[in-house]
Amino acid sequence: MKEKLYKDQYNNIDVPEDELLRSIQSGIDKAESKSSFKRQRTMKRSILSTAAAVFLSATFLSPGMSIALADVPVIGEAYHVFNDMVGRHLSSQQLVTELDEKSSYRGIDVVVTSAYYDGAVVGVSFRVEGRVKEDEFNNISGFYEIYDGNEGISDSKEIVTMEQSGDGYVGQIQLSYPYKELPASTSFPLEFKRIGEKEGSWKFEVPIKQLPYEEMKVNHSRFNEKADVAVQFESIIEGQASTAINYTGTFPLEGENDQVRLEVFDDHGERVRISMDGIDLESYQEDNHVVVKGRSIIPEKLKERTDYLEIHPKVAIRSEGDYFLSLSDKLPSKIESKRQNHVISVNDMKVQGDKVALDFQINNGRLERDFTFYQNIARTDVVVVEESRKDIYEEPMKHSVKVLDKEKLMFRSTFDVSSVNNFNEDNYVVRVSLGGLSGNLPVELEPVKVDLN
Repeated sequence: MKEKLYKDQYNNIDVPEDELLRSIQSGIDKAESKSSFKRQRTMKRSILSTAAAVFLSATFLSPGMSIALADVPVIGEAYHVFNDMVGRHLSSQQLVTELDEKSSYRGIDVVVTSAYYDGAVVGVSFRVEGRVKEDEFNNISGFYEIYDGNEGISDSKEIVTMEQSGDGYVGQIQLSYPYKELPASTSFPLEFKRIGEKEGSWKFEVPIKQLPYEEMKVNHSRFNEKADVAVQFESIIEGQASTAINYTGTFPLEGENDQVRLEVFDDHGERVRISMDGIDLESYQEDNHVVVKGRSIIPEKLKERTDYLEIHPKVAIRSEGDYFLSLSDKLPSKIESKRQNHVISVNDMKVQGDKVALDFQINNGRLERDFTFYQNIARTDVVVVEESRKDIYEEPMKHSVKVLDKEKLMFRSTFDVSSVNNFNEDNYVVRVSLGGLSGNLPVELEPVKVDLN
């Protein structure tokens, strides 16, 4: 992660609203593809949730919302402030459990005020009082762990933002219950390790009791031979205000970090919002494949909206490595994905004085996203780097990108090597990465239709 993660998050944002979170996810995907590690979604989700919190705050905390909150019961305040649709709906039906669990440390009190457990979704609201100071980003936020920060559990470490309410602050946490089986009642450990700028320990054992839900078994599978991926849909869990889709993804060993993503539509062809996608519940190796039990959460009860779901499964490929060309390699050279139809063709390369110019084409001119996306790929994923530092992701060498043919996705990048002491072309290489294409243009499988009634 580290430097490359933050760089890629910035570079791959091309649509401010609809694509913000997915663009950040793509940067994380690219960073993860550079190393081998156990499947988990821990610290990366903290970064993603921070961006989501900023986005949601800007989107929902309008003056009109403030006026509307005057009529919201105290127990449901945080769910409305942070637009937790499940919590809002349950609180309006008085299905949220009121709590009064308090933990104090160094002049700051944290009180867990309510919780819900609906199908596969868990929500918690809390209140903070005391001498709270803004964090380094000028926000009132906290950092917490659930299940003792277990790295095998998605979202086990998160940053949560808070909003002022009276003389204190309110906050809200939502998570997918992290196991396949859903007990009727249980509790989970929650510990805040930072409130504002103050580090400490505020511990809770939050009790939760399952609301009535229905589970419908399904049996639909989809497969892509080239990518060697399969998705098996197994059940739909419908709670009082939420719906969960359970599935099993199967990937090759080199694709241990691949991730299932879903798009869902109702019987009118309208997009259904997924609030939590690609949640890993369990993973294990079977023969020469990795098997992952996963879940996606929809923040509404769908039977009241539609007779059936049309689910479009996709798999983001995360195993793409980098490819390297010397500045004297014979051209043209095609860099092709082993598991997808992605290709970057380097057609010409010139070293003249203090300039290195590369002419290249992306995906043979196949346009599947907004053109700005491909401009970002051209800027960040075809770069000249020092051979001895080719695996270090840092600010790229200063360069300009010219569009040679927009319709054919052909570009020219010109790198300025005038600031390089004793530049020697034998010591530099061209690094071509397909990770950005793979992360943002996943393998698309055939859609699945699931009847709900």
